[in-house]
Amino acid sequence: MIREHRRRQVSLGVGIVILGFFAIHAAAQPGQVAPMMGPLVGWGDNFFSQAICPPGPFRAFDAGYDNSLAVRPDGSLVAWGSWEGGVLNVPSGTFSVVATTRLWSLAIRSDGTLAGWGSNYWGQTNPPAGRFIAIAAGPYNGYGIREDGTLAAWGVNSNGQLSVPSGVFIALAAGEVFGVALRPDGTAVGWGDDTNGAASPPAGTYTAVAAGDYHALLLKTDGQIVAYGSNFRGQCNVPPGDYVAIAAHGLWSLAIRSDGTLAAWGWDAAGQVSTRPPGRFVAITAGKSHGIAMPEGCWANCDGATTTPTLTVNDFVCFLNKFAAGDTYANCDGSAMPPVLNVNDFVCYVNSYAAGCP
Repeated sequence: MIREHRRRQVSLGVGIVILGFFAIHAAAQPGQVAPMMGPLVGWGDNFFSQAICPPGPFRAFDAGYDNSLAVRPDGSLVAWGSWEGGVLNVPSGTFSVVATTRLWSLAIRSDGTLAGWGSNYWGQTNPPAGRFIAIAAGPYNGYGIREDGTLAAWGVNSNGQLSVPSGVFIALAAGEVFGVALRPDGTAVGWGDDTNGAASPPAGTYTAVAAGDYHALLLKTDGQIVAYGSNFRGQCNVPPGDYVAIAAHGLWSLAIRSDGTLAAWGWDAAGQVSTRPPGRFVAITAGKSHGIAMPEGCWANCDGATTTPTLTVNDFVCFLNKFAAGDTYANCDGSAMPPVLNVNDFVCYVNSYAAGCP
């Protein structure tokens, strides 16, 4: 998050990602705040309806084990999916950053303090006092970057997860029993369980970090992804290409290519790799076996009209001309009979994707 030119950039916690059109610094938490407000699209494992996203728009979001969590424009929280551990019992108040994982969740309030809820078997929902600018949540631990850039850790310490390195940091990610963080100079540091080498990031300069259960991803300044740690399910076999965002969870990995399309690799138990949605996206997060992404831009008012009503059939025609080549957003109702595209698709598109658009 130290790049200075106008390239979309990202960082995340255990499956949390953000993407922006500006240089990231410590004051803006990379990984959990989207670059704009918009709707969400989910796919993959949906046994607990964790991939069926409520109507937007949202400004931050994260995918957990069998659950999902997001921040509405007014700062309130909404959670969906499995209720196990009490992860759906979101607290009241206004929030800016969220992280969720197996059985518990974590969030930064608008005043910078932390709130945790859900299972508290290891004390992970009792975060330390103080003001924070970044968070990451592992199954048994919570991690945060304080306002002064130093790291904090709490929860279980079975593998040295609480032995965080000293210094100043700008981004972090949490694995199963390890953590990885980026310093302001772009170098990466790891701690905790290093059985699979996930706590030993390669030397280099990076702009983003992501972590799965036992592997981690680092995004280089040239858009290439470095993956290391366990490769049991091919989660480190990065497809060739230029990338602008990364996410990981469990035994799979997710990324946004430079053209905005999604790439995924690793374990495909629930179709989270093979059924990723088409189109262009600006932010992503990876759950255990499901993914959530924010589509690019606000396509609804395609012709940029400012008169009332702002949304008309002309916007659908405009949308087709500008964005529909190769996309499935256009044929929103999924019809297969000719004509495949009709006014009903525009109505479907507005209802499905345009929430929050002017």
